[in-house]
Order: sequence, then C-alpha cells, then structure tokens
Amino acid sequence: MTPVEQIKERFSIVDVVSSYIKLEKAGINFKARCPFHHEKTASFFVSPNRNSFHCFGCSRGGDIFTFVQDIEGVNFSEALKILADKAGIDLTAYSGFKNSELNVQYRILEDAASFFESNLLKYPEAKKYLSDRGLLDKTIKDFRVGYIPTGWRNLLSYLKSKNYSEHDIEKTGLIIKTDKGYYDRFRSRIMFPIANSQSKIAGFSGRIFEAEIRKTPGVGASLTPGVEENFGAKYVNSPETELYNKSRILYGYDKAKRAIMQNNSAIIVEGQMDLIMAHQAGSDNAVAVSGTAMTGDHLELIKRFTENIVICFDADSAGFGASERTIKMALERDMDVKIAKLPEGMDPADLIIKDKNLWQHAIKNSKQIIDFYLAVLKEKNSDSRILGKEITKKVLPFVAEIRNNIDQAHFIKKIATELGVDEESVRQEIRKVSSVSNSSKEIKKETQEIKNMRNEIEDRAIGIILWQSDKTDPELDVLKAKEEFQRISGKIFDDIIKDISDSLKQNLIFQTEMYYKDSDSIMEILDELLGNLEKEMLEIKLKNLLKNLKKEESLKNESEVEKILKECHDISNRINEIKSKK
Repeated sequence: MTPVEQIKERFSIVDVVSSYIKLEKAGINFKARCPFHHEKTASFFVSPNRNSFHCFGCSRGGDIFTFVQDIEGVNFSEALKILADKAGIDLTAYSGFKNSELNVQYRILEDAASFFESNLLKYPEAKKYLSDRGLLDKTIKDFRVGYIPTGWRNLLSYLKSKNYSEHDIEKTGLIIKTDKGYYDRFRSRIMFPIANSQSKIAGFSGRIFEAEIRKTPGVGASLTPGVEENFGAKYVNSPETELYNKSRILYGYDKAKRAIMQNNSAIIVEGQMDLIMAHQAGSDNAVAVSGTAMTGDHLELIKRFTENIVICFDADSAGFGASERTIKMALERDMDVKIAKLPEGMDPADLIIKDKNLWQHAIKNSKQIIDFYLAVLKEKNSDSRILGKEITKKVLPFVAEIRNNIDQAHFIKKIATELGVDEESVRQEIRKVSSVSNSSKEIKKETQEIKNMRNEIEDRAIGIILWQSDKTDPELDVLKAKEEFQRISGKIFDDIIKDISDSLKQNLIFQTEMYYKDSDSIMEILDELLGNLEKEMLEIKLKNLLKNLKKEESLKNESEVEKILKECHDISNRINEIKSKK
C-alpha cells in the first residue's frame, strides 16, 4: 500500500478540512465559507462519500492532499509529509523522502539555527544587547534568537564540517558565491529564524550588531578594527529560495495560529523585535512581515483563522503611505481592519518596554480604519472644504472596498454628517471610485483563475511525461506524448524542462507516481489531461474571437465577420468533440 493510500485510509476529507476551518452539516455533505476566496455565503462543500472538496465559487477542489497543498501553500511532497506526520507514517523508507533536496535544505537550515543559538551563549555582549532590548531568556529560547560573529566563513565552515556540500548550502541562501569562492551571507548579526506554517525554518533575518557594540563603553575596543565597513544594511534577509517565499511566510505565524483562532483577531506589527516583544507581553496573536510588504497571500494566511486584524503603527507611520495597500487588500477580502495608534515616537517594542499595560490599552482601544482616518484628517484640517477633498481622496477608496453593505451604509452616513452633505452625494463619489477599480479587478481575477487552472493541468501532464521518461519500460510512447503536448500547448516540452529546477522535477515525478502508479491506463489519463488542456486553450481563443467579432460587426466589416464566424464554428465543434469523449 502506497503512503497516499495509507493516509487516505486513516484520514477522511472531513477530518483534514475540519482541522483548519469550521464545517456545518448540509445533508450528507458539509459546507463552509471558502478559505481560498472571499464570499458572503457558503459555496465550499465537502463530500465524505467522494472524500473530496469543491468550491462552486472559485472552482478549487480535490482530495486531502490538494486541500493541504492549497491551505498551507506547500507542494505535494510537503503536504504528504504533513499528513504522514499526523498519521504516524514514516516516509524515510521511501527514496523520494530519504535524501530529497528539499529535506537536505531543511536540515541545513535547522543546523544553522542551532549554530547561531550556540554562538549567542559564547558572546555575552550579544546576549546583553537582547536583554537590554527587553527580551527575557525564555523568549530568546522560544524564538531561537541567535548570533553570528564577525567573519566571512564561520557558518560555511561549520556546515561543511557536518558534511553538507557548498551546492546544497547555497540553495538555502545562507552563502553567496563569488569568483573567489563562497562566503557567509550573514556576518556580525543578531539572527532571527523565520519558520513556515509547519514551524520548519525556511530562512533568516539578521540585524546588524557590531556597530551597536562599538557604542558600548568598554566593549567596542575589544572588537577587530575596521570591521564596520563590511556590515552593510541594518537588516539582511534570506533571498527567495524554494523553501522561503517572502510573500507567503509571516514571521511568528506558526506560533500565533492557535491564538489568532482563540482571540478571533490578529495583530500585525512591522518587525522581528516588535513581534517577539508583543508575544512576550501576552499578545500571542501577533504576526509580522519580514523583508517585504504585506501581500494578499499573507492576508489569506490570517483569514484562515480570523477576519479581524489590528494594524500597529508607530506614530511616524500612522499616515496613508505603505499601509494603504494592505488596508485595501484586507477590505477587499471582507476583513475588519482596525488601527492601534501608539504614542509619538514609539514602536510596539519601545512601548512594551516602557509599560506593557500601555501596549495592551492601545490594542484594546484600536479604532476601525474609517474612524481612525476620519479622526486623523479632522485633526490636521480645520478648513471644511480641504477636509472634504482629503476625505474624498483618502477615505472614500477604503469605504468603496467595504463588502458589507450595512457597514458601508454606516460609514457613508458618518462621512455625510461630518462634511455636512447628503448621503447620496457621498454615494456618488464612491461609485466613481468603484467603477474605475472594479473592472480591472474582475479582468485580473478572471485571467488569474484561467491561468491557475491551465497551469495545474500542464503540471500534471508534464509530471506523467517526466515519470514515464524516467522509467526503463514506459507505459506510453514518450516521444508521441511530447509531440501532442507541444501541439496543444504550443510549448516545446524539452524547453520547458530546461527551466525547471531538479527539485521541482523530482517533486513532479514523485507526485505523479504516488497518484498514478496503480492506475490501469496511464495513456488514458494523459489523453484526458491533454484533452482538458486543449479545451481550456480553445475556450480562451473562442472568447477572444467573440470580442473581435463584436468589434468587426460594429465596423460593418462583413468579410472579416464571416471569417471570424467560421473560425468560431470550427473551435466550438472541436470543444464539443473533446467533451463528448469524456
């Protein structure tokens, strides 16, 4: 019995999905609001009989492995590992897991974190810096904060002593290759490990430290002269790797998930120290971005457990700058957004060190986003005409994004009262804002959904061809399969493979083998996949032709209209042929 079959035998689709979201009984099935897209009514259904899920709103669907892949943002191998761990199934006996490239990278990152932690014990000045910043020993240990001293190859030498190759270490982003060889990316820094949602270390953020020591009387003189020119930026983060995707990883999320669910709220702060101090002060539901701005994927991670967020600004960043995009993305997702305003010149860490009660008061008294900005603008603008322009420019776009009609009506009334105008005037301005953004959003959403579906079908077809190419006795004609793939997709198979990393190839082969190794006919499966791919491509082409048809009809270009109609007819017939084969 394969690992996939063993896991499916132990877990039902209901077991897996209900561990992430709340399900309600709906006859013989279960339903919920889809965790993958915004919706007001439940269109996400789970079928115990079919052991699968499907959303009628965004068309996502599949089995327990597909669900874990989508909800955790991982590939098939990682989803298999997550479920295997829960089921108590040991995957190390399988070649796909024993020495896979990604598993080696995870081990390297784990060993690097242990190395940084051990260094912190050897350098009391680094430990003192953290203590002076308010961190308790337990907090330092819980978040595995470490240190890397001055030097170009401290970490590299350590990892090579553990028999890791430079090639594998470079894949993790921990070292950099130059003409003179490899050197450590992180030097002279306080190190913060960044974990994914399964608490596996995926990358690091390093805060410059030696320059701080030099300012400390009696300590700076002990350091090697001339090292400061090599310090670089205040913060250095791991680059994008196969394990570390900045747009999908939130710092502290693995520790905050349960608290976010329990509190039905998530606190968003701006940096590692703010995050760690917030947790130390009892705000276990805090998360932070690291090395990038907040993305839609970050918000979707939070929305798995709550629709309520509190954004914490220091006083200097309480304006409309970088936070504006985050707020709009959250409102688009029907999330309730509040802002906790902190005292002038203080960030969360500063405030907590001064008095954690003041921090908790700021969180407790956070204001809904519209209320917050109305108060800020009113405070800055005494002229009612200027105030009206500022509200139109900076607040109405937020109101336009509010999906709850009752909430939106509440704020329209409030703004109308504030400006001394009728509510319909405010609504007209909001409609102007909405009409511009909505059309572009719909086009973008539709395009992305089509692209995602096409990519998924392509990946499965590529996986089968790769798997069969790798076998000594393939069950299909590989050359013919590649030619058919090229005919339908318009892409040369071997050219695509050149751009795919070895680890992704292995993952595609492994995933395909796990799913299809006991299937009766691989050829039939591939034919069905390629048929679906052709149908998707033809439907896109037909849609574009129909747009052109309207244009040519308006221009009364009869010969071109006739040509397009014939092409549409041929494509429609081909689509029907493909459908009839199913």
